[in-house]
Amino acid sequence: MKFDVKNSRAMNYFSALEKKQKILVVLIAALLVLDAAVIAVRLSLPDYSRAFFEIDGASVPPQRMIALNSAARKTRIAGESSAFFRFTDAQKKKLSDFYMQQGNCGISVLIDVPALSARRLSAAMEKELPLYYGFLYETDFDAKGRCIANLKNRTLSGTDLRRFLRRNHSGEQTLFANGFALEKNLTEQNLPTGIVISTAFPIRVLAVRASKAAVGFDFTHEIPYYGVPSNGGAFGDSVSVDFSGCSQVFPVQNSADSVMPEIELAFSAGSPENVPGTAQISQSSIKLNAGGEILTVHRAHGVDSVKMQTAALLSPFSRFEIQDSSGSVSKLLMTANDSSLAPEHPGEVLKPLRMDPGLLPGSKRSSWRTTDYELYEWDRFERILFFDTRDYRVQDDFFRRLAFYVEKTGYKGKILTDRELGTMHGYNAHDYSAESLASFFSAAETSGVPLNEKEQLLLKILLEASLIERTNNGYKSNGGAVISISQESAAWLRKSLCAHEIWHGLFFTDEDFRTMTAAIYYTIDSSSLAFIRGYWASQPSLGYDQNDEYLMHNEFMAYIMQQPLNSVASYFVHVANRGSVMKAIPELCAYVRATEGATFEDAANIFDSYADSRWGLGCGRVSLIVR
Repeated sequence: MKFDVKNSRAMNYFSALEKKQKILVVLIAALLVLDAAVIAVRLSLPDYSRAFFEIDGASVPPQRMIALNSAARKTRIAGESSAFFRFTDAQKKKLSDFYMQQGNCGISVLIDVPALSARRLSAAMEKELPLYYGFLYETDFDAKGRCIANLKNRTLSGTDLRRFLRRNHSGEQTLFANGFALEKNLTEQNLPTGIVISTAFPIRVLAVRASKAAVGFDFTHEIPYYGVPSNGGAFGDSVSVDFSGCSQVFPVQNSADSVMPEIELAFSAGSPENVPGTAQISQSSIKLNAGGEILTVHRAHGVDSVKMQTAALLSPFSRFEIQDSSGSVSKLLMTANDSSLAPEHPGEVLKPLRMDPGLLPGSKRSSWRTTDYELYEWDRFERILFFDTRDYRVQDDFFRRLAFYVEKTGYKGKILTDRELGTMHGYNAHDYSAESLASFFSAAETSGVPLNEKEQLLLKILLEASLIERTNNGYKSNGGAVISISQESAAWLRKSLCAHEIWHGLFFTDEDFRTMTAAIYYTIDSSSLAFIRGYWASQPSLGYDQNDEYLMHNEFMAYIMQQPLNSVASYFVHVANRGSVMKAIPELCAYVRATEGATFEDAANIFDSYADSRWGLGCGRVSLIVR
């Protein structure tokens, strides 16, 4: 047998070592093996970025994303470079769950742009500094999981960073968030698996967040937000927003399981210096070109914003432009409506869409959630509901029996049967306080008179909106009001009826307004007051109970305030020229013509001044949005 001399010498050397020395050698060898194993494991694990990824409302804390290149590993992304980030498997699962649950999603990046010295700022402003942000997908990785993505032919969100550069006064930095909406109806496999940021100027990506999709701009928080739709586009503008791509993000029509989005416009109280493109403001209104439709949006003391339902606009998925006073607007943002607003059962919606009532007269039946009616709530006042009905027949089904119970002379306080109602008509528009509604449904329950399907539906709506609530003795009021107009009324009449009924809603819900109305009612000249009451008595279709002083005050106010201030006198002269009115009260009609309706115009001036100082409203205008 051949003997290995080298091995023999090594064995002799090892055996010659003391016991402690032998243990030390073994430990060193073990440590070397362990280090090699750690290095091998470390090389097989991904690198992580400094930026965190979080899901809005998630119970798990934010976690770091995987850095796919050196630019993504660092806190600061150098200029003229791109950083590639990948979501972990857990992050992708959370993103998928959120998207599927919400039906929409936007992924926003929080960007930190360092402030510069005056010299560096001047130099940086000399050329374009593009920033691009986009998504990575499974197709951007090869079979071994290596990223093979580039920016070519990729849908991107982008801006010129010169919009955000600031001079360094005290070490401050500029922060902004850019949200990128995902396309609707994606499968889990088609959701993004990461993001890419390309920048021509040094920035820091502080965080990435998945939340509900939001397109437009929002400067109402500490960090300005800019959102783009799923087809990408430029951001950073505070003058216009292109909502055309939002048709790929949100539902474009109401259906059994989806509701069209809403748009919120907020006013600037004073423009923060760190928001680009804004200025100090003092304008009382702005003009908004909403896809070719010009809207005037008025400001009012104490009102921060107005809401517009896209279903009520003519061209919601279009470019919106603030035509003047862009600095007056701190928010113009389209977001999803809550899914609970979808019909719970076919032909039945219980929850109202919140919006400014200026859009109500021009609302489109084609965008309603049901075929018979649409339900809204005033965005300024809780529990003031607006019904818009398909025609007078549907409106009668909801409110005719109620009208006779609450207002009609000779019938007031009575629950009429269908046979007793016969072919009698209620009104072409309706208004009721929560107190009257609670009284009606309590009396109906006691009477045993069966209510029709629409009346039963009305009760469900009132309970859902908390205008009334069930008690051991029927129903009680929680405050609020219901008004209704119909699509069967002519366009010009709908606007007037809407104003008339909404003033009633405010009368029902505001004690100070009722007191003011009573003061004007009791101080107007007796002939003018006799004329308007004589007019009501001469029209069988009205049938107001003139023994009800509360009702008389309410109608007196609404008939005066339903038209613009400059039309009040001519309106009452016109009424005084109607044949049926002249036949009933000829001398009073002659009085109104002789005075040219001046008494009513004087009263309107008082009402108008009060409404303007109280709510920023006025005669003929019960909304902040005028179309």
